[in-house]
Amino acid sequence: MPMDLDTISSELRSPDEEVRRLAVVELSRHPFESAMELLFIAMGDESWRVRKEAVAVLAAANPTGDEVVERLIDLLRSSDNAGLRNSAVESLERLGQVAIAPLCRYLKDPDHDLRKFVIDVLGSIGCASCVSLLVRSLEDTDPNVRVAAAENLGKIGDQSALPYLLQVLEREEVWLKFTVLDALAQIGAPVPLSALQPLLEERLLKRAVYDCLAVLGDGDCLSILFMGLGETARSARQSAGVALVRVRDRLSEDDAQTGVDLPLRLLRGSKTAEGMIAALNGADPAQLDPLVRLAGGVGDERATVPLLKLAGDERLRNSCLDALRQIGSIAIPRLLEHFTTADYQEKTIVAFLLGELGCSEATPLLVGGLADDFPGLRASCALALGRLASRGVSRAVAKLLEDSEPQVRDAALQALQFLTLSDGETVEEICAEFVQSPSPDQRRQAALLLWGLADADRLSLLAKDEDPAVRRAAVSSLARVKLPQTVGHLSMALSDEDPEVRVSAAQALSEIGSADVLEPLLVALSDPDPWVQTAALKGLSALGDRGALPGVRELLRKAHGPVLITGLTTLATVGGAEELPAIEVALSDGDEEVVEAAIGIMSAFGDGWIDTHLDKLISHSHWGVRRSFVKTLAQLRGAQSLPLLERALEGESDSLVRGEIVGLIGRLSHAIQ
Repeated sequence: MPMDLDTISSELRSPDEEVRRLAVVELSRHPFESAMELLFIAMGDESWRVRKEAVAVLAAANPTGDEVVERLIDLLRSSDNAGLRNSAVESLERLGQVAIAPLCRYLKDPDHDLRKFVIDVLGSIGCASCVSLLVRSLEDTDPNVRVAAAENLGKIGDQSALPYLLQVLEREEVWLKFTVLDALAQIGAPVPLSALQPLLEERLLKRAVYDCLAVLGDGDCLSILFMGLGETARSARQSAGVALVRVRDRLSEDDAQTGVDLPLRLLRGSKTAEGMIAALNGADPAQLDPLVRLAGGVGDERATVPLLKLAGDERLRNSCLDALRQIGSIAIPRLLEHFTTADYQEKTIVAFLLGELGCSEATPLLVGGLADDFPGLRASCALALGRLASRGVSRAVAKLLEDSEPQVRDAALQALQFLTLSDGETVEEICAEFVQSPSPDQRRQAALLLWGLADADRLSLLAKDEDPAVRRAAVSSLARVKLPQTVGHLSMALSDEDPEVRVSAAQALSEIGSADVLEPLLVALSDPDPWVQTAALKGLSALGDRGALPGVRELLRKAHGPVLITGLTTLATVGGAEELPAIEVALSDGDEEVVEAAIGIMSAFGDGWIDTHLDKLISHSHWGVRRSFVKTLAQLRGAQSLPLLERALEGESDSLVRGEIVGLIGRLSHAIQ
């Protein structure tokens, strides 16, 4: 039985936040009319969690009468309780169309704060039908209301507001013009350049105009944006640069090259280019990526060091590296010069670039870096030497295979794999020594190098090594050699005494992916180790050969846990809808993870199974299954699932699942309004 309202009222005054939140959840079990007043109290609670729960319950109730909307609008006057006011705003927004007519009646209310909140709610609802009313609010006596009207006309995005917004640009209110420019960008419809260009005469509006052109501009504004690159104010210069990149991205490739790329290259060495490089310093983080791209487009070597410093930010690193690549070999002298004074991180990036740019004269510097104290630099120098395909460095790089840092050892191994192409004889000598080494690590490293030398004979020997780590490495490398005898060697490895070697063999066979791996993978399904079975199932799934289906079905009769889950996925991938009856059986499995996986797999084939299993899944003993099922139900059936979700809510005892159901009901109810 639901908790009575008096008890709920008492618990809403509890000092315990969670008690109050659960009291709000209990209100969802009462008729809205009787629970409304207590919900309004909860919407003003000091805890945002309690307020959110109250808003969700109100949204799920989906009240339709004007009385509720009027009460919520009245709560907008609660200047002494911002939480209550915000909850009222959110509730009105979630009511959507139901709230529009009552809200519009308050656009002339004497309270200017209320008028502003009403406009904000209408904008969030996206009410295109009230655009004409919001246009009138552009003439409101209160400046905050005028700004709110412009802002929310932008949110609504209706093009019928354009003429009125453009008229505002002819007035004197600078701050309102700022908002109008942003609104024009949000609407996204073409705006005459003649309406925007005069605003560049107003110093305070320059940046806003360029920001607007970043969204609306086309090829006609390129000359304006190129002039903007020479702006005295750095913020305006930065915005012009960002706009130029954004406009370029909207042009055809031919127009982009002739209208942007070629003119940018002509700026190399100019004062304008110097200003653009300076714009990289102190730019808004959101602007940095396009400004970095712009610097690369100019190709001015003076940007080399600033770009290196920005590359320290992982979010910008790829863009900075691309820009430095565009600058190209002319950056090499500055890279070499900066290397001596750079910090370790910058040195690491410089070493990487020297390899990328094919700077063979850097070989002595990079060889010296192999002995640096900073492991990242040792690794970067090794990789650069590998990319440069420098002859005579393989022995020096190979010394790092004994480095104390894993990242350095991995880099050295990768570099030697590169060097098999240019210095294969030396790498082969190193491998021959390592194959005979008493050190398992060196034999393992040899196994990881031999695939680059296509030495299947030595790899087949290492696949029988006494050390399982060596055997695993040899098996993985054999898959990459892809010689006719490879499948045979890998099939033999499926009988290895070490289960991890057998897993590696199954994975290697999966990577080969040819028809002749079907039989070995089917054999691996009989392996006693579940991880070998799982690897084989994944390989069969990737292979997609229907000849695998009998073997997979046989395994599923005795499988459980992760193997069963992977097997169900394989069955669906290879067999498609024909295998749904076998997958449907798993909805009754005793393992909740298997049931959740089966729900996910079945949902990809429609909702025909839901009614048969509804009662069982909606009342399943595990909360995770119930949560997965209600989410799937809402996803597959949309608004038609509302009665079933309400039924699920009545019987649900878990607070997390109840919250999920309340949220689903609220979103679906809002969507059909």
